[in-house]
Amino acid sequence: MLNNPLVKKSLSKIVEKEHEENLKRRFKEYYPDDETPEGIDNLIRALNLPKEDIEYIANDIQETVEKTIIPIIKALMDGIETDEDIAEKTKIKLNIVRKILYKLYDLKIANYKRSKDPETQWFTYSWKFDEEELIRQINAEGEEELNELNEDLKNEENNMFFVCPLGHVRYNFDEASDEEFLCVCGEELQFQDNTDRIKQIKKDIKLIKSDLNSFNKKLKKK
Repeated sequence: MLNNPLVKKSLSKIVEKEHEENLKRRFKEYYPDDETPEGIDNLIRALNLPKEDIEYIANDIQETVEKTIIPIIKALMDGIETDEDIAEKTKIKLNIVRKILYKLYDLKIANYKRSKDPETQWFTYSWKFDEEELIRQINAEGEEELNELNEDLKNEENNMFFVCPLGHVRYNFDEASDEEFLCVCGEELQFQDNTDRIKQIKKDIKLIKSDLNSFNKKLKKK
């Protein structure tokens, strides 16, 4: 299950969040008076990151999921419970194992029980992976994406759009009328044929539905 693309996509949120916080700090440094965008994609666009920076972020997310997060989860699924035993099994540094475990806990896909050694008085944390919660989240995320795409499709199919030739704005007919079909930069707005955009949204909807169906069918065969 852990090698499924939807699982990797869901787990990538752990690493994306770290990159998002770093990009937020960079944005505030560059544009202290502007409102900071939310979401890693919006931040990348707002900062106009060069291609090599975008590739670095994408590669780091993929590598961390495949070489760090998934091995730790596999260890949990194999019944290994303590951070020290997981570190020994996976050969991942103990501080990184602990960091990932608490990230999984934040996502509610891992939980722990704390016990006290009567002799040493030290606490031991026994960790468990919640596979059912991860499955629930993957399906919920997929349904949310489908709802958003269906709303986008409805908007695209029921409106005419006008764009600035320099790429500054994109308005529907009513918005363009309010601006007298002029961009804030002074350029005259041009009609945009959104046929390709509609085709892409339909393609994305079909792909997500197919991925979810395939994911759930494989679970039923387990």
